[in-house]
Amino acid sequence: MLLLLEFPGPYSVDPIYKMFGIALSLLSLLGLNPIPYIAPLIGTTEPALKLLVSILMGYPLGIVYNKYVRKHVQFRNVYFIVTGIDMAFYNFGSALIHNTIPAIVIYLTTLLFGPSKINTIITLVFNMTYLLVGYMMTESEDYDITWTMPHCVLTLKLIALSFDLWDGQKLSRGIELSANSKKTALTQPPSLIELIGFVYFPACFLVGPIFSFKRYMDFLSDKFPLDKESGVYEQKATQRLIQGVAYLITFQVGVTVFNVKYMLSDEFCDTSIFYRHMYCGMWAHFALYKYISCWLLTEASCIRFGISYNGMEKTANGVISKWDGCNNIKLLRFEGATKFQHYIDSFNCNTNHFAAEYIYKRLKFLDNRNLSQLFTLLFLALWHGIRSGYYVTFFNEFIIMFMEKEFESIISKTEIYKKMWSNFVIRYFLYVFLKMYTIIFMGWSLAPFDVKVISKWWRIYSSLYFSGFIVFLPWAFLYKPLLIKALKYFNVRKVEQNKQ
Repeated sequence: MLLLLEFPGPYSVDPIYKMFGIALSLLSLLGLNPIPYIAPLIGTTEPALKLLVSILMGYPLGIVYNKYVRKHVQFRNVYFIVTGIDMAFYNFGSALIHNTIPAIVIYLTTLLFGPSKINTIITLVFNMTYLLVGYMMTESEDYDITWTMPHCVLTLKLIALSFDLWDGQKLSRGIELSANSKKTALTQPPSLIELIGFVYFPACFLVGPIFSFKRYMDFLSDKFPLDKESGVYEQKATQRLIQGVAYLITFQVGVTVFNVKYMLSDEFCDTSIFYRHMYCGMWAHFALYKYISCWLLTEASCIRFGISYNGMEKTANGVISKWDGCNNIKLLRFEGATKFQHYIDSFNCNTNHFAAEYIYKRLKFLDNRNLSQLFTLLFLALWHGIRSGYYVTFFNEFIIMFMEKEFESIISKTEIYKKMWSNFVIRYFLYVFLKMYTIIFMGWSLAPFDVKVISKWWRIYSSLYFSGFIVFLPWAFLYKPLLIKALKYFNVRKVEQNKQ
C-alpha cells in the first residue's frame, strides 16, 4: 500500500515517486522493515540509519524534480511539501507537527504585524522558546535524533526570514542596508504554500544547510540556469555525493579507533598526558566527520535540485557556473587548519554566516566587538541545547579566539615572524606544531559538546589537567603582558620599523 504522486496534463507520466517514508513505516508495522536489522550490523542505531537513508533520498528526489516536476510550475511547492513531510513522518511520526506550527505562526504574525521589528522580535522569541521547550522534553545524555533536530535548523531559517522581511521594509523606506542584507531583503511576504515548501524542502529539511528565502524564490522563479548548466551541476553534485560517502566511511572507521567511551575510562587516565591530548584531538577530528559527511550529502542533493547556483566566475577554461551556494564545509581549509579561525571559516559555514549577519552585526549598538561576539556565542550555545557542555564549548571558542587574534596581531608585526615563515625548514616545523595545536585543542573544546553533562566532561578535563584553561584563560592578564615585555627586552624589531 503505497502513496503515489502523479502530475496531470499533457506531460503526464507514470507514477514517479514512491513515498519511501510511509512505505518503510508500513513495513515496520508488518515487521518487514530491514532498517532495524541492518543498523546493528553496521554499528549504528536505528534512528541514525533512518536519518541517513532520508538524507541520501534527497539526491534521487532532486533527479525526479528536474526530470518530471519542474516543468509543472504549479506543483513545485507541492512536491517539496509532500516529500519533506514524508521524510518528517518517517523519522519523527506525528511529532512532525512541531515543524509546521512555527511556520504557521510566522505567517500569521506577518499578516498581523507586517514585516516589522515587532514581528522579528516575536519570531525570534517564539522560535527559540519553542526549541528550548522541545529540548527540555526530549533531550537526554546521548545524541538524540528527535523532531528538535530539524527544528533547530528551522529556527534559524525562520528568524532569518523575519529579519529579511524587516530589511525589505527598511529598503522600501529608503534606509541604507549592508550589501549582504540587500541580497536577502524581501519586499513581499511569502504565501502560505511557499512558506511550507521552504520549511520542508527535502534536500536540507533534516540537517541543513540553511539558505535564505530569497534564494528559494529565485530558484522557484527559474532565475538559475538549470537547463543551460545541467551538465555542470550534475557533475558537481556527483562529486559532493562521492565525498560525502567517503567521509561517512572514514567516520565509521575513525570512531571505532577513537571513541569517547575510552576517554571516560580508568585506562585512559593511565596513559601519558601527551597521548591523552592527542587521542582526544584525533577523536574530535573524526567525530566532526559525522557532521561533514551529512553536509556533503545534503549539499549534493541541493546541487542536484539546482538551488545551489551561485553565479558565474572566470577561470582558465573560460566562464563557468558556480554551485556552492549551499556549501557548509570547506574541506581543504578544514583539513589544513593551523588556527581556530580556519575552523570557523570552514566548518558549518551557513550557520556561521547566520550568526554573523543576523546576530553579531545586529548587536552593533553594543559598540563592543568582544561583547557582541560573546552574546553571539551564547545564542549559539542556547540554540544547541540546555546541557552545560554546549556552553563550555562555546566559552572555549571565545577564549581561544580572543587569545589567537591578540597574539597574532602582536607577533605578526615582528621581523622575526616574517623570517621564520620565509624559511622553508622552519615553516615546515611551524606547520606541524600549529597543526598539532589545532587538533589537540579542538579535542579539548569539543569534548564537552559531545558528552553534554558536567560529570562526563569534568572527568575528561581532569584527565587532561584542564590544560585548555591553563593555556588560554590567563592570556589577558599574564601571558600578553609577559610577551610584550619579552619583545621589548630582546629588542625584537617590528616590520614597519625595519622598512623605515
